[in-house]
Amino acid sequence: MYKVAITSEFFGRFSDAAYKVLEEAGLEVIRNPYDKEPNEEEIIAMASEADALICDLEKITKRVIDAVPNLKIIARRGVGVDSVDCAYAESKDIEVARTLGVVETPVADLVLNYILNAARATAMMSDAMHEKKWEKVLGRNVNALTLGVVGLGAIGKEVVKRASAFGMQINYTDLFAWEEGEEKYGMKKMALEELLASSDVITLHTPLNEGTRGLINKETLSKMKKDAVLINTARGAVIDELALYEALKNKAIGHAYIDVFEVEPNTTTPLNTLSNCTLTPHVGTFTRETFIAMDVKAAENVVAKLKN
Repeated sequence: MYKVAITSEFFGRFSDAAYKVLEEAGLEVIRNPYDKEPNEEEIIAMASEADALICDLEKITKRVIDAVPNLKIIARRGVGVDSVDCAYAESKDIEVARTLGVVETPVADLVLNYILNAARATAMMSDAMHEKKWEKVLGRNVNALTLGVVGLGAIGKEVVKRASAFGMQINYTDLFAWEEGEEKYGMKKMALEELLASSDVITLHTPLNEGTRGLINKETLSKMKKDAVLINTARGAVIDELALYEALKNKAIGHAYIDVFEVEPNTTTPLNTLSNCTLTPHVGTFTRETFIAMDVKAAENVVAKLKN
């Protein structure tokens, strides 16, 4: 009987539907006994006899892969794979699967939440009201703002659909042109520097790799408008955090909305000392519906690999 180790701390938390997918396929399930994101030693301890892993962002390293000799598939709950040593997995003929088609909607929704709050400062005024202060903040019409999308994958395209519905002008930068989107939404493809200089709101949707690590740094931040809003729901290391801190502190840009960090959890970032930086604890996919859908898709990926 094939064995599936659930290293994810969230798998099955809101529904047992995914467990049923695994069990009905005749797979033996090894549950995460730690009730938290396991470290390398804990993963090895629970998964050494597994044929498959279902994981979140815990590190699936070369050492972990070597310690699980029967491993055939690493199924990520999510779309990023920077937490997995993919090259080594490929060299061992181990599939790395993702839950495509599941996470795009909630992440795009969160980005629009940020954009609307940036335009109307609702959170800021609510905080003031709770402090018994009647302070009106002059906002912006959303349809007067230009959105710059950095990375036009599935999530970026979902953001475009929502932003277009609010009447925003949209620019994008990507390796490939999206001709359908340009025709339908009046988008413009441009180089990164041009996009940064012309956009009121910049939202990042690139994968993390050597080409995108530190993409937003002191130099690129200096290209942005003084009142620009920067949004990151991709990966923390796409931004040089210290450079962003300095830019916000010195009012070189207007505001940042940050949902992801290079090291997580992170409660000691210097960004949390700044009033013009809104922080959330990596909640882009953190909805009940998405968690259940990711569970089921990850389980189906495992079954497809092991049974077919």
